[in-house]
Amino acid sequence: MTASGTGMRSFFSSKLNKIIDYCILALAAVAGFMVLFMLLAVCFATLSRYLFNKPYAFLIDYSSYSLLYIAFLGSPWLLQKRGHVAIDMLVNALPPGVRPFWCAAVNLITAFISVVICWIGLSLTYTNIINRVVVDDFLSTPKWILMAPIPVSAFFLAVQSIRNMIEDLSRRKRELKGDAA
Repeated sequence: MTASGTGMRSFFSSKLNKIIDYCILALAAVAGFMVLFMLLAVCFATLSRYLFNKPYAFLIDYSSYSLLYIAFLGSPWLLQKRGHVAIDMLVNALPPGVRPFWCAAVNLITAFISVVICWIGLSLTYTNIINRVVVDDFLSTPKWILMAPIPVSAFFLAVQSIRNMIEDLSRRKRELKGDAA
């Protein structure tokens, strides 16, 4: 491949990485705003119940659904920051040369599981849209609204897992070049 071909590929990969980073950050921002709104909603519901004897039951449903959205929309950002739970004792017990391969294997498995969850989530969301399934709650929420964050999150988890895997293997390659020099 020519140098210009490599440069073009690098340009597209860096642009694609920026787009992915932006999407993951946007999902985390939505989750953050939902936390803030949920906090205000719970405070409002509590005050309205005790001060004015006027409960707002729909805020309980909103809070429950917000927790689902917060968990799913925030998880790709957490994976990007490598903030998920890791078994450090096991990883640190591995020989230094094996650690990057172990981490890459874990990321590959995570990507595979995320793709499966994304596929199933898309299928269920589509089925709920077509069949107009409604949750039996105060708001009569369409079920697809509750299912929607699952495939979106799983897609970005898969993408970020692959990016983490490539980063781990690249780091190992750089370490080997540094040792050889």
